Amino acid sequence: MPTLSSERGTIEIVPVVKGLVSESPKVGILLDGGYDAAAASLGPEDISAIGARSELGEAEISDADAVYGHFLSSFGKIGSPSPVYCALVDLCAEKGIPLIPADMDDAEYTEAYCRNISLLETLKERSLIRSAAKGGLDMSSPEAFAKDFENSFRRIRGFNALAHERADRMAGKLYEALDRRKRIAAFIEIETADDIARILMESYGMRQM
Repeated sequence: MPTLSSERGTIEIVPVVKGLVSESPKVGILLDGGYDAAAASLGPEDISAIGARSELGEAEISDADAVYGHFLSSFGKIGSPSPVYCALVDLCAEKGIPLIPADMDDAEYTEAYCRNISLLETLKERSLIRSAAKGGLDMSSPEAFAKDFENSFRRIRGFNALAHERADRMAGKLYEALDRRKRIAAFIEIETADDIARILMESYGMRQM
């Protein structure tokens, strides 16, 4: 769990494996009372949807998410929306903890997707999903699996560019939040956490404690 600091404040990056129920207790660190805010690698619409999940019912699951969930279930009980983010949204609402949506909103994501990913790359994605469904991923741990699953998509140039654009956006949003919040616990999907920490250090001058 890297802790990054600067004269503006401190960001603790908490890597999480999306979908795994056993990740939910990680949000308990917020209860020590030392944080000004929490953040998540979610867009604002995602947070709203999780907060209203009992009213909205089950969301449609993509083919990629279905394959991901199939293999992730080898490590324990899974859920959708991601249980750790459900726990985070609920805890922040209950305790009045500000929750920062670090990721792009839906419109920004759609624009970035269309800008970076060609039709041919979309077809490559479908082929990659079929290949992933056959196995061959790193199953040594849930963390290793999540990273390997993500890296398989990043072999496609457009998806790699989109992943880096999202990481840049989230790092900038977290650093900007230090204008108002001096200690932030950021719950970031493990496959993106290292990228965000690196950008915060290289582009924003934060230091790892």
